[in-house]
Amino acid sequence: MSEPLTDIPDSLFRIMIEQNTVGIVLTDREGLIRYVNPRQLEASGYTLEEALGQNPRIFAAGNTPHETYEAMWTTILAGRTWHGELTNRRKNGELCREMVRISPIRDAAGEITHFFAIKEENLYGNLASLLGGRLATVDPLTGLPNRAMLIDQIGHAVRDAAARRTGQAEDEDDSDEGRFAVAAIDLDRFRLLNDSIGHLAADDLLQRIGARLKEVLRTTDLVTRTGGNEFCILLRGKADDATLEDLGRRLLLAISTPVSLPGRTASATASIGIARFPLDGGDAEELLQHAFAALSAVKTTGGDGLRLYEPPAEAEATEFRDLSAGLRDVVDRDELRLHYQPKADLKSGRIVGLEALVRWQHPEHGLIAPGRFIPVAEETGLIVNLSQWVIRAALLQQAAWQAAGLPMVPVGINLALRHFRSGDLPTFIARAIEEFGVPPGCLELEISESTMMRDPTQAFVMVDRIRSLGVRLALDDFGTGLSSLSYLSRLAVDTLKIDQTFVRDITTNPVNASIVSAIVAMAHKLGRRTVAVGVETEGQALQLRRHECDEIQGYYFSRPATAEEIAPLLGGGSRLALDTGEGNTEQPTLLLVDDEPNILNALKRLLRREGYRILSAAGGAEALEVLAANPVQVIVSDHRMPGMSGVEFLSRARDLYPHTRRIILSGYSDIGTLTDAINRGAVWKFISKPWDDEQLKADLHRAFEISL
Repeated sequence: MSEPLTDIPDSLFRIMIEQNTVGIVLTDREGLIRYVNPRQLEASGYTLEEALGQNPRIFAAGNTPHETYEAMWTTILAGRTWHGELTNRRKNGELCREMVRISPIRDAAGEITHFFAIKEENLYGNLASLLGGRLATVDPLTGLPNRAMLIDQIGHAVRDAAARRTGQAEDEDDSDEGRFAVAAIDLDRFRLLNDSIGHLAADDLLQRIGARLKEVLRTTDLVTRTGGNEFCILLRGKADDATLEDLGRRLLLAISTPVSLPGRTASATASIGIARFPLDGGDAEELLQHAFAALSAVKTTGGDGLRLYEPPAEAEATEFRDLSAGLRDVVDRDELRLHYQPKADLKSGRIVGLEALVRWQHPEHGLIAPGRFIPVAEETGLIVNLSQWVIRAALLQQAAWQAAGLPMVPVGINLALRHFRSGDLPTFIARAIEEFGVPPGCLELEISESTMMRDPTQAFVMVDRIRSLGVRLALDDFGTGLSSLSYLSRLAVDTLKIDQTFVRDITTNPVNASIVSAIVAMAHKLGRRTVAVGVETEGQALQLRRHECDEIQGYYFSRPATAEEIAPLLGGGSRLALDTGEGNTEQPTLLLVDDEPNILNALKRLLRREGYRILSAAGGAEALEVLAANPVQVIVSDHRMPGMSGVEFLSRARDLYPHTRRIILSGYSDIGTLTDAINRGAVWKFISKPWDDEQLKADLHRAFEISL
């Protein structure tokens, strides 16, 4: 047997790696790139500066099965070599398959310090050629055609239409031949959804939605994915307005139907804009531009809807004329409907109130949301008649519930500025209460803070007159109208409704959390109750309860529903159920935050016998939701994470939960950033990766001793 070579200089080994014809990548234990050889840089298209310090995910295409990565990390963390195939992507977007061998590197003490990856086969370009160029027109996540295919097919449709029209007689110009449409779809608030359920679950959701769109549509239609949460559809079949609106409604229903994902259920809403050929555009660029313009118009009204494109000025004028004409006799035609959204008490969970929300059931356009017709009613002066109908309809429904023996709770009704200024309002309310025989305390009128501040003196007089009838009053959208405390102390309202602007990010924004806390404390000092509007998550509800808010209203408890749907909730004693985690307060709770699943798994294995209740999150936004829903004493967080760094996350956690102990566990050693964070109190301790198991256990034990 020959003797091992020991006299080869280090420089020769470096030359061997630098000049090797296969790609080589060296990472540290945390998975950050420390070296890339020239062949790998050439193959991937990245420069050395772009690659160093990054996670190897920059090479990933996103469609290698998650199980492959789990098997890889399990193998290499166990000290063994992993060998397998990955689908990666060049910097220019070109896909490739690579056969990769990854081995751990140990130090003199036998501890794993680095990982050494060799790309045994670089097949850049081969994959695209093997598939006949299919990858250039296919979205890798969903398998749907991509934007390039969409534009190509729209071009074909335009040319086919032109050819057909050339062969038509003049009296055939009004036929459906040669007409088609393009629909643009954007999932509403997808970034928030992505942060709440995680990237992998969000990818799964996109795949399921893509499949559902294909199921809903006709065989002649083409479904494509054109962006992160954007889909576009070429509607080749019958494309009259009624057909397109029917298809749009079915698409909205398919998207909003909840999807079962591993360990959770997720749902989304969407905004859809539709442009028609040749009415709204003559080529792919113009049709897509106008489809997205119609989509943007839906977004401005809150999303979850669809709209056909109309030129902006003409569309607004036409809609205003149509709506105002229809509103003049909408009551006589019996087209108005009331929906009710419950308010739940945060202590008992019981339904303690309802808000009446008016809808217009149009015979041609379907159910029209109030955001479209209420501004028209206010501008034309029709709002007074409309509001009077709402008050009478709500009292009539209250009388029906009372006759049925159902529990009576106050029903809130929004008053517009014009109606609030009407001197006849108190007289009308008194007559309506007497007519329907409902206790006046079961009616609550809601006036926005900005309406009050238009004329505070008149507001005081009107409020006093209404209160003298025994009717309740609520100040809506509180916090947005800049009312002074002196006015508020004199205004005889029963309830302050905290605007959803402050509620939306109460679990992540310490400033808004403090504002909500201050509003609640001030309201209670003045003898008012508080209602938080727009509550959509359990974390928001629990955070509001910690701030002693009295009631919540929002999708988390219940969407608006018809009177028939509300009655069983009232009769059945439906309650808000919040999992506070208080049953686990005796067990020390630890939150682990890291976007690398292998790191989380390694920490859980290490600490599973330490007696902690262990929670985990893949990023800062998700971790803040976990904190809102659970009492946590100690947090251990990575620093370099997508979306929100560890220092930023722990800074917010300190402001929101000052009694937690906060630890950074990271291989990233920006001493200046970490020192500043420690000095500001955001971070209690910094522990470097790779960590010493026994020392980490001791540090955690000390952290719990201090926090408990």
